[in-house]
Amino acid sequence: MRIIINTASTYKGGGVQVARSFIEESRNFIDHDFCVILGRLLSNLINPNDYPDNFTFFPLGYRPATRVLSFKSRDDFFRELEKDFNPDVVFTTSGPAYWRPNAPHLVGYNLPHYIYKDSPFFSQIPLQKQLKWYFKGRVLKYFFKKEADAYVVQTDDVNRRLQQWLDTDKVYTVSNTVSRHYNQPKKIANKLPKKNKDEFRFLILSSWHAHKNLDIIPDVIKSLPKRLKQKVRFVLTLSEDTYWNKFPIGISDAIINIGPVKPDEGPALYKECDALFLPTLLECFSATYAEAMKMNKPIITSDLGFAHTVCGDAAIYFNPINPKDIASKITQLIEQPTLQEKLIKEGMEQQENFVTAKERAEQYLKICKNLVDAEKN
Repeated sequence: MRIIINTASTYKGGGVQVARSFIEESRNFIDHDFCVILGRLLSNLINPNDYPDNFTFFPLGYRPATRVLSFKSRDDFFRELEKDFNPDVVFTTSGPAYWRPNAPHLVGYNLPHYIYKDSPFFSQIPLQKQLKWYFKGRVLKYFFKKEADAYVVQTDDVNRRLQQWLDTDKVYTVSNTVSRHYNQPKKIANKLPKKNKDEFRFLILSSWHAHKNLDIIPDVIKSLPKRLKQKVRFVLTLSEDTYWNKFPIGISDAIINIGPVKPDEGPALYKECDALFLPTLLECFSATYAEAMKMNKPIITSDLGFAHTVCGDAAIYFNPINPKDIASKITQLIEQPTLQEKLIKEGMEQQENFVTAKERAEQYLKICKNLVDAEKN
């Protein structure tokens, strides 16, 4: 097959790592020709010199979404590239692409805000922002429906919801997985100070976004029983400016902020912590769930559909907008070592539901082949 891999709209979060992994794994498939459109962030992560002759790379210096209301054309580049490369299929790793190719088009969906309308996130934001998400969703829905022949998502729960939202059955599920760094962990120096006696560390491996719900942490700390206040530590990976802007000085003793970490530093950081804590309100898939399972760490997270579909019985679930409930579940986890062991065991079994990076690439290519065959027939 001749395949265009389009990452122009992939610019943050887990979508970047998924796209990077797929491009890297595609080096194993020498029978295909790949034309890779690199978005701005991927251009910094991919070195074209590392790839064989069946790869061609084209960096793109703008995000197509920024030209939706612009006088500048958003798709001239894409149409000319398709004409020159003449692909059998196009795979946009994170949509919408704001471009309708002539070839069959597979589009990745990674936007939880528009399919998880029941999330408590929307009850916590002002009406003005609720309206913003509503009207933005209408626009994005139009582009998703107009430009794609099929869609690929990371969980069955997202699959079901996306089918309802777009009124289509052309949705495929290909599970996310841990990055290659978790299969061959890099040895690095400890990032955290030496542990105090009985200290229990919760890792929150996340940037600051409103839907991540990290601003509930101070209220959780205040709700902890007195016997745990000096034992519990939340390990954050925020920039210094964000941390000091978002968290009051009075609760700093219970938080260790180490700043952003590189992907290959993740495994070592998990080893320094005792559990994963994720109070998020919206996700399509969080790779940290799979990472925690791989690193044999118990998980405590939000009692919401996307979390259950990934974690199953490998997590303790809490009401993410109730700090007292969160504190209660934290207490339960810390004071029941047998529960920790049970969650770790369940996580080891749950990992069987995740594919390897190579298997994920194979599944993407199989879907592309099905679209090509369907077009021919």
